[in-house]
Amino acid sequence: MDTREKLKSAIVDWQGRALPSLQKRRYVLNIDAPHINDIVGVRRCGKTYYMYQLISELIDSGVPKSNILYLNLDDDRLQPLNGDELQLMIETFREIQEISEENRLYLFLDEIQDFPSWERWVKGIYDRKQNVKMVISGSNASLLSQDISTLLTGRHLSTRMFPFSFAEFLDYHAIDYDLKTFPYSENKALIKRMFNEYLEKGGFPETIVYPSVRHLETLQSYFDDIIYRDIISRHGIRNPLIFKDLALFCISNIAKPHTYNSLKRLFSNYSSLSTDSIIDYIAYLEDAFLIFSVSHYDDSLKQQLNKPRKLYCIDTGMINAVSFKLSSDTGRLYENLVFIHLLHSGSEIYYWQDPKGLEVDFVTKEGLEPTRLIQVCSDISDPETKERELNGLLAGMKNFRMQEGTIITADVFGEEKVDGRRVRYVPLWYWLLESDSREKGI
Repeated sequence: MDTREKLKSAIVDWQGRALPSLQKRRYVLNIDAPHINDIVGVRRCGKTYYMYQLISELIDSGVPKSNILYLNLDDDRLQPLNGDELQLMIETFREIQEISEENRLYLFLDEIQDFPSWERWVKGIYDRKQNVKMVISGSNASLLSQDISTLLTGRHLSTRMFPFSFAEFLDYHAIDYDLKTFPYSENKALIKRMFNEYLEKGGFPETIVYPSVRHLETLQSYFDDIIYRDIISRHGIRNPLIFKDLALFCISNIAKPHTYNSLKRLFSNYSSLSTDSIIDYIAYLEDAFLIFSVSHYDDSLKQQLNKPRKLYCIDTGMINAVSFKLSSDTGRLYENLVFIHLLHSGSEIYYWQDPKGLEVDFVTKEGLEPTRLIQVCSDISDPETKERELNGLLAGMKNFRMQEGTIITADVFGEEKVDGRRVRYVPLWYWLLESDSREKGI
C-alpha cells in the first residue's frame, strides 16, 4: 500500500468513527486562536480524550466533522511518514472530503513527539498560512524544550495536562459540594470517603472510569510503558534493569532529599552507573513527566544547586502500585498530592530549610517574590509533631517576612495567631477543592 492509500485508509477510518462518551476536563484551550495548540502530559493522563472533547465542542459549535481530522501518529499505517508525506495528508484529506482551501481544516495530531522533525513541519504549515488549525499532543517534555519554544516562538500555546484532579474525580462521580457549608455539610463523610479512594487509586482516567478493572495492574502496566517505551527505547539506555531500579527507588522515596552523589553511593553495587548517568536518568524520568525535582529555595543560584533536591511522582496511585514501601506512608502521599496540585496550578515550587534544620515543605513563588508557605502533616495529634511543623512554618514566615502560612492536615480545620502571624489549619481534601475552585474562578 502506497503512502496516499495509507493516508486515505486512516482518514476514512476517522470519519466513520463515533466519538466516545466524554468526561469534561477542567482545562481551557482557545481553539479559535490561530496558534498551534500543544497538549503535553504523562502517558495515559487523558490527552486523547481531551482532543475528542475539543472535537465534540467544535462539532457542537457548527463545524462539520468532515472538516476535522484526528490522527494518532502511533498508528502502524502511518509509520514511517516524513514532512512531505504529512503535507500530502492535508492535500489528501481536502481531496477526499472536497474541502476547498477557503474552508478551515482542523488537524489533531496525537503523540507527535517521535515524529522526525515534527516541529519544522508544523512551523511550515503555520507559516504558509494553509488555513489549517493544528492541535498536537505529546507524552514528554521535549515539546516544551527551549529549542522548540524558540523555533515556534509566537506560534504556539501550551496546555499542560495531568491525571484527574480531586475536583474532576468528584465531577466524574457526580458528587456536588458547597465549600461554604463545610465543615458541617452532610456531604462531608462522602467527600472524605471519596478522597481516601482518590489517594489510593490516583487520578489516571482508566482507574476511575473502569473501577472493576484491577487498578494496581493497570498502573503497573503504565509504569512499564513509560519506562520501556517512553524512556529506554527513546534514549537507547543500555542497562534497562539498572534504570528501572533507579526509577523504583525514586518513587519509593518521594519527598526525601537527595543529591546525585548520594544516589550514586546508594547504587554503588552497580559499577557501570556513574554520577553523570544518574543525572541523565533523572532528567529522562522528568522528561516523561513521571517524576519531578524540587530545589531548595535560596537567593543564590549556586547555593540552590548545591543543596539536595526532593523528588515527587505524577500520581499517588502510581506510587501505591509500584513503590517498595510507601502504601502505608500517608504523610508522604499527602505531600506528593499537594505538590502535584501546586504544579497543576502553574506555581514555581521550592522547599526551604534553615541552618537549624527547621523546614517548610513548600514555598511557592511568582516572579521574584515568594507567595505561599505550606506545611503538610497528615496527623498533628501528637504535641511534639505539631510543635515541629509549627516551628518550621514560623521560621519560614519570619525568613520570608510573611504574615500567613498553612498547615495541611487529614481533618483539622482552624487557625491560630502566633507572634502576630496567622497559621491556618485545613484538611487536604478541603484544600484541594478550595484551591481548584479559586483557580477556576468558581
